[in-house]
Amino acid sequence: MKWVLKCLLAIGLVGQVSAESKQPNVVFFLVDDLGWKDLGCFGAELYETPNIDKLCAEGIRFPQAYTSAAICSPARATALTGQHCLKLGMWNHHHTLPKEQKILPHYLKQAGYQTWHVGKWHIGNERQKTMPTNLGFDVNIGGWTAWGPGSYFWPYNWMPNGKSPKRTSVPMLKEGGKEGEYLTDRLTNEAFKLLDQRDAEKPFYLNFWYYTVHNQKEAKADVIAKYEKKIAELGIKKTFRVDPKTGSKLLSSETNALYAAMIESLDESVGRMVAKLKEIGEYENTLIVFFSDNGSTTDDVPCAPLNGGKNSTYEAGVRVPAFMVWNGHITPGSEYTKPIFIGDVFNTVMDGTEQEIPADHPTDGTSLLPVFAGNDLEPRKFYWYFPDSRPHWGQRANAAMFDEKTGMKYLMFFTGDEDELYDISEDLGETTNLAQQKPEVVEAMQKQLKSFVKTYYPKLPKPPGKFKAKTAARLGL
Repeated sequence: MKWVLKCLLAIGLVGQVSAESKQPNVVFFLVDDLGWKDLGCFGAELYETPNIDKLCAEGIRFPQAYTSAAICSPARATALTGQHCLKLGMWNHHHTLPKEQKILPHYLKQAGYQTWHVGKWHIGNERQKTMPTNLGFDVNIGGWTAWGPGSYFWPYNWMPNGKSPKRTSVPMLKEGGKEGEYLTDRLTNEAFKLLDQRDAEKPFYLNFWYYTVHNQKEAKADVIAKYEKKIAELGIKKTFRVDPKTGSKLLSSETNALYAAMIESLDESVGRMVAKLKEIGEYENTLIVFFSDNGSTTDDVPCAPLNGGKNSTYEAGVRVPAFMVWNGHITPGSEYTKPIFIGDVFNTVMDGTEQEIPADHPTDGTSLLPVFAGNDLEPRKFYWYFPDSRPHWGQRANAAMFDEKTGMKYLMFFTGDEDELYDISEDLGETTNLAQQKPEVVEAMQKQLKSFVKTYYPKLPKPPGKFKAKTAARLGL
């Protein structure tokens, strides 16, 4: 070995061999409630995201990326396990990971990775020992049981009924903050500390899960003013659509200056993180994953041209913006137009870091490394289940499935409403219900969907009382 090193030194290749032999770092950006069209690189018109757009252009864009649930906790659990959320016993925001469930950082830590979580957690609790540091993360900064901050400004307190603060929703960030500090900026600064204090000889996995752009929405006053001025100068007027089933009045134009300002702060954070990775010499050897957990809220954020939104199994609820960047492994400016799944994050990171997925950890995801090389994945079926209605967002209790091979999407409602069938390849906005025209397709897809949900239903948290009996009846239970 000494003789080999002397030879390498003689020809100046030691540094090169060292760089190439180090396992890749991974940075997983996950944004809360960011809609499919809320970035410039996905067609946003008002919102300004130059840093994210530039980063996306350096990798591969996924215009048909699906989440496993149209709400945060189940989707996040799928990302870290590769397993469909129903298999984890989760479908709503107050459901948590099963106790002792193995997740991505568990395996990476065993492989010598430094593992850090920064930001929102909301898939576990202290009582069940399902917090980040219980499950494989060396460090947890900002990860708590809360689904969102009470305020995006320090000390991030909940303000129940407008009264005095009850408690901070991000307790580990109470110390060291100051008046006016914005949560997105603070989390970025905390991530910088981890990078500066890292062991440069070891690879790292950074789970950077933003609280933004979740309700209750707050942003910096000067940035809000910037977008209020821009909206006025462009002459953009508020427009609404009325959901035909719930009667909900839903925003259909990009006229929310507050939301635009939150997205700009997100963009600044991503830009700062990329600059930091380059500054410390780690960017070239880092796989960057960018995803949203589910679609955006609909009462205050437009989801057009997609139908639905957060909590809805229509496209705007389950189709999210996603891209990946990895120098030397992904062709810049590339695009994969076929579906991918949030569970693919687990498989892709495991594959990219050369980790074997244990036989006792079956997944529903698949590695995207073949896609990076220009190959297509085998067609898949995607399933969603949300047996609760949120009329203010136009959501009705239902389950749904999409068959990539045929391009058909079927929705089965637990409210007494008729079935719906859409050809997503031709009707992205889900405007033309084909159920009456294609009863044989409805029958076949209904059978598959019922079979999938029924398999896991006995161990799932039950639907709300008013939908419990109807859901069971429709599933044939």
